[in-house]
Amino acid sequence: MITIIINEEEYERLVSSLDTFVWTEKDFQDLVSLRQQFRDTYNKDRIDNLTKEDYFLGLGRKQGCMAYDLEWVTGRLGSIKGGTKYKYGYESDFTKIKSLFQKIISIDSKNAYQPDGTFSEELIQIAKLSKNINGFKTGRTVIPKLLSMYYPEIFLNIFNDQDHFLSKLLASGFETENTGLDLYLEYNYKLLKVKEKLEEVTNKTFDNLEYGHLLYHTFPKEHPETEGKQKASTDTTEEQKFEALEVQHYQSLLHRNFHRLFPKFKYFDEEEQIPKSGQYDTQTVGIIDILAIDRKRNFVVIEIKRQATDKTIGQILRYMGWIQEELCKDGQKVRGIIVAERKDIQLEFALKVIPNVTFMKLGLSITLEEQ
Repeated sequence: MITIIINEEEYERLVSSLDTFVWTEKDFQDLVSLRQQFRDTYNKDRIDNLTKEDYFLGLGRKQGCMAYDLEWVTGRLGSIKGGTKYKYGYESDFTKIKSLFQKIISIDSKNAYQPDGTFSEELIQIAKLSKNINGFKTGRTVIPKLLSMYYPEIFLNIFNDQDHFLSKLLASGFETENTGLDLYLEYNYKLLKVKEKLEEVTNKTFDNLEYGHLLYHTFPKEHPETEGKQKASTDTTEEQKFEALEVQHYQSLLHRNFHRLFPKFKYFDEEEQIPKSGQYDTQTVGIIDILAIDRKRNFVVIEIKRQATDKTIGQILRYMGWIQEELCKDGQKVRGIIVAERKDIQLEFALKVIPNVTFMKLGLSITLEEQ
């Protein structure tokens, strides 16, 4: 049974924000129309006859395929932008993807959740199938977006940001061991329970679209720090700010000299990574500084630091674990490289027992000549 305890202080903030929240009938109708256009385009007949060209980006056309429509055309119905095209899965798994989509558009949404919050057998099966498809195993974007498009009365158009809202709205019940689609389904249920209370207190019914916009209005997302991995605290020191800027400089420097410094590597997804100085957004466990593949088609995670500590190990292993789960196929392996000006003794000892993570010292020199 899923139980939650609401954070009353933050809940009152949610209620109070209704005084400044603007939501018009036109807002609602515009989004409903956009959603209906998608559903009419990708109806059951279209899904049953879906081809790779109909689904994946760039196979003959960029626009007019499901991936493009989910990410760009229907962006106002919930953003799944960021990351790379591989969040849509691999072409080799298309048969599995199509079968999964056929099940998604055929579920009984009215019985999606039991009264205690447990999932229906149909949702359990869909979640299980998603764990056998690279790109869908840990992600909370493509499949949740589809669920929210076809069953908007049950599934909120809030995806990776579920954590952001629940961490504020819940005093307890936020913790979970679920991942991937299971995590989306659990968090979706918890957000709906908060909505139920909101409707009871205000004596007003909220459409899920309106409710989602209200959450973003009340608890706007903060912009990530330069390194793109953690939010900055209000007491961030000048030294930390300087380090963030320095790492940003290193990122740009290594990107500009990538093929010279790493002649045996190439970016995993050049189309997405080159404009971002080599960074790869996992959308789940953070932004990888550089994600590359070597000549044997194995993955290489490169993490850039000013000073590397044993905490860096946990960070790079997190990325490596995600890649092994989501991107590796056909016997591919993953290893890590930490690039930094220096490392501490704790990291030195940690590296001794992690053979697939190595350290490379970053050396910079500047000379001045009087002319």
